[in-house]
Amino acid sequence: MANFNAYMDKIDVDFWRELCQREGKLRHYAKGDFFLRAGEVPKYFGFIESGYFKYSVIDSLGNEQITGFALRGNLAGDFYCSIHNTSALSNLTATANSSVWVISTSLVRQNLDLYPDMRRIMAEELFRMAHERYVNLYRQTPKERYVELLKHCPDILQHITLKELASYLQITPTHLSRIRKEILSGK
Repeated sequence: MANFNAYMDKIDVDFWRELCQREGKLRHYAKGDFFLRAGEVPKYFGFIESGYFKYSVIDSLGNEQITGFALRGNLAGDFYCSIHNTSALSNLTATANSSVWVISTSLVRQNLDLYPDMRRIMAEELFRMAHERYVNLYRQTPKERYVELLKHCPDILQHITLKELASYLQITPTHLSRIRKEILSGK
């Protein structure tokens, strides 16, 4: 599968996987377990060996809103809060039984201090990805965002549920069903 998180295409994933496997510990998360809770300072950063996670926030009405996903082969954690040692704004929750090679955030900071170009590239790519998503919320319809996501990650629905995808697209599951019907009927 193409990387759901496009920034992963620009970083040295092998470096992070090898560091996590060499210096870290394999931890298992059951569906629903938190890797990180909003309001907590991250202690761990990791490489997802199996399963997947969702990034989410609770809106002012108490509803969970999904802001992103981290799938197998991706990094798990909050990059900004890990390097700045500040509280996370979102939850990172296992949405399937998952295994993650975890390392301490202090080890992440040490390595990013040793490799400032890697730190710069990760920061720039995460910013680019977030900015593009933000702009697309204004310039694209939900249908266009869905079609673009399917072009980039054609098998995404093998990894996440329609309800999760609808939340990520900021539409209702009913609206997503209508979009899918339109596409199937060729409209």
